[in-house]
Amino acid sequence: MKIDLGFSHDYEVEVLDELPPGRRIYYYPGSSTQGGKDGVLVKITPLHGESWVGVFSFGEITPKGVSGVYTLPNADKLCVVSRGAGYFVSANNPADWAEVKSIPVIDVRSVLFQGIVLFANYTELIAYDSSGVKWRTERLAFDGFRIVGLTDNRLRGEYYDIRSESEETFELDLLTGIGCV
Repeated sequence: MKIDLGFSHDYEVEVLDELPPGRRIYYYPGSSTQGGKDGVLVKITPLHGESWVGVFSFGEITPKGVSGVYTLPNADKLCVVSRGAGYFVSANNPADWAEVKSIPVIDVRSVLFQGIVLFANYTELIAYDSSGVKWRTERLAFDGFRIVGLTDNRLRGEYYDIRSESEETFELDLLTGIGCV
């Protein structure tokens, strides 16, 4: 499980192996306190306030989905990815949550210089900044997309092109999500 705390944040996180007794527990999706599905367990301690535990339901589409905890450009929010299912949640308000609009999440990259977090599925990328979705690519591949290089300004990716039966590469501008020549 990856833990990426690169962005400034107003909370502490700890990945747990089991549910602790006596804590407020929220199940995602839904932020229910009545129970839910199994998933990644994360203890979140806001800078000002009581700690709570989130159970973030495992993704059901692929065993290749990643798992991790990521800080976001908004210092109050974090992202938990649980076997390909991604969730944004406020450290101070567990009821303030949303799902990542990339299914399944197979790669996550924080780009501090651009103030974005990138999420990749098998065919496209989506970038979130502190306001939400910054850009989303068109379909980049039919399958097998992967990020192979990342700088402050550009992303390089590869995919298998079924039409040419070969590996193809591309580059994107991280500010706009538009392909580079």
